[in-house]
Amino acid sequence: MCCSGWARPQRCSRQSRSPPACSCRGNMMKTPIPTDFAELEHCYDQLMSWCDVLQAIADFLPCHINEDLCDRISSGLLPLLLTTHELEKRLISARLGLIMDAGERAEAEERRRVGRLFDHGAAQDVVVTLESLGEGRCRLSWEAVGYQLRSLFCSIRGHIRSEREIMRLMQRAMAAAARLDNAIEQTEAA
Repeated sequence: MCCSGWARPQRCSRQSRSPPACSCRGNMMKTPIPTDFAELEHCYDQLMSWCDVLQAIADFLPCHINEDLCDRISSGLLPLLLTTHELEKRLISARLGLIMDAGERAEAEERRRVGRLFDHGAAQDVVVTLESLGEGRCRLSWEAVGYQLRSLFCSIRGHIRSEREIMRLMQRAMAAAARLDNAIEQTEAA
């Protein structure tokens, strides 16, 4: 038996540890924008763990897949993905204006929305397939199952890479804005 000894990634918390933030782009921000994406990063780490599990399953097909593993993936993957998408909307989407003009922002948001929809649909398909595999009633070929798994984990990994790059750019923009605000305050105080 292969693919049965994997530990279940933990679901991330939905509670925000960040204060509400201003979405303005100006240098006179009265409400600080959180530079801490720790909760979202935790979700990304958990999703990457699920991707590793899915890749291991795909790499070892055809194999017997433990029903318990299928149940853990089925019950954990979609809630984690939905929580991650909610955090992305709250922490990233609302602040794209920090690093993009309005036209770029609209295009980027549409690409991100379509990517989230694809990932969610693909994850739902994988959950159904894994549930049927766990119950021994899957009608898909091993090649189709492997392709389905690879499609999902490759897409999720690419999505996370892109979102992390956006977060890095936002953190740089927020740090620059904070330095500018500090310089303005020092100038006004002088």
